[in-house]
Amino acid sequence: MSSEGNLALRVENISKNYRIYAHPRDRLLQALSRSNKTRYQEFWALRSLSFELQRGRTLGIVGRNGSGKSTLLQLICGTLTPTTGSVETHGRIGALLELGSGFNLEFSGRENVYLNATVLGLRKAEVDHEIDNILAFADIGEFIDQPVKTYSSGMVVRLAFSVQAHINPDLLIVDEALAVGDELFQKKCYAYIEKLKENGTSIILVTHSCPQIIQHCDEALLLHKGLARLMGKPSTVTVIYQRLINAPDSEWDQAIEEHHRLKADQQQAALEDEDQGATRPPTETSEAQPTAAPATEPAHDIKAWLDTRLKPSSTVVYPDLGARIEELRIQLLNGKEVNHIPCGESFSLSFDYFASEELKDISTSYHIASNSGLRISGQNYPAGDATISHVSAGTLWTVTFYVQGALWPGLYFIGGGVWLMGPKGQHYLHRVIDFKALRVLPATSVIATGACNLALKPPEFRPSLSGA
Repeated sequence: MSSEGNLALRVENISKNYRIYAHPRDRLLQALSRSNKTRYQEFWALRSLSFELQRGRTLGIVGRNGSGKSTLLQLICGTLTPTTGSVETHGRIGALLELGSGFNLEFSGRENVYLNATVLGLRKAEVDHEIDNILAFADIGEFIDQPVKTYSSGMVVRLAFSVQAHINPDLLIVDEALAVGDELFQKKCYAYIEKLKENGTSIILVTHSCPQIIQHCDEALLLHKGLARLMGKPSTVTVIYQRLINAPDSEWDQAIEEHHRLKADQQQAALEDEDQGATRPPTETSEAQPTAAPATEPAHDIKAWLDTRLKPSSTVVYPDLGARIEELRIQLLNGKEVNHIPCGESFSLSFDYFASEELKDISTSYHIASNSGLRISGQNYPAGDATISHVSAGTLWTVTFYVQGALWPGLYFIGGGVWLMGPKGQHYLHRVIDFKALRVLPATSVIATGACNLALKPPEFRPSLSGA
């Protein structure tokens, strides 16, 4: 754990209890009563939650509606008082909790900028210094001098985010509000959030978008019914969340217990190997090898090979509902089974499926994710709106996908699914996450840029003809 001086936030054993009264008069009777009779029901929005956040780090919080996310943020901001426990913050907090929160609808946008900044502790001279940057980022034009009640929801969130982000907060809290903005503005906001992080600002991001959690967060916290069920790597937490988002409470308990048991088994195995002097095989926790970009063609002095010890430790297998994925083989185009390939080498993914009952109108897919959990690519079969019209019960079948050698060197994870296409959209019959691991080996000294290599051929240079 980092030093105390690096701490931005400490939440220690906080709980929040609400008293729910059936009728308004019961509240008065409870206040006047001298007996021990209770006229209310207790609702615990949060129970015994503890964590720390260091400076320059981003924590993503996920959970279903009603899990306690907004209550937690209000406790951190100080707009609610915890029933038990304490919240310790260091520095200025900027918070975007609700659309238009803190705005006076009768005031103009410009007046609200000064009002909000003053409430957050800025002097007028400081606001004057930042006002041009705030207005330029919000980009709502001449509406800045019109009453906020005339704004669209997108204009409100533009102005609200711009104010909160430009007060130089030590901790910035963003709760779903960015979902209102258009995609270009969201991109602009997340780029600015990364800039704030580089300057030491800590971020708490609440969103239902798992890709955003994976891409922007260093850690993730999963809440369910006021309890912290899991905290760890964003890729791991979001996989568990996606599996359980519509599951009953009993499945939550089972899945979380299985995750902790698997983690404990892996730690025990690592200790045993360490005692024996063995080197553990790469797992989901392995870092991608830092190196270089592939050439358009694979390097022929690096051979593809299969290491049976290369197994993800983050595999999640969903319950099967009439179909299941039996096996996945990673192969070179000549049919050789591998899980280590040279950079630039194309390969195939062959999924074996089994139908335990008669199926109609189904589709299959695969995806490739980086070691941080970011989805890199994927493909469906059949393509578009087409489906596999009929599969008999007891049938085995295989779908082979062909993948261009565009992955940079590093460790990747492959998953897939089979789903039923119905009138209400797709319904998964089976899914596997991080089913197999694939390591792409470095081939050249060119530094990798971005998530994958989309170069069709080497760049062309043409000298200027001017003055010839």
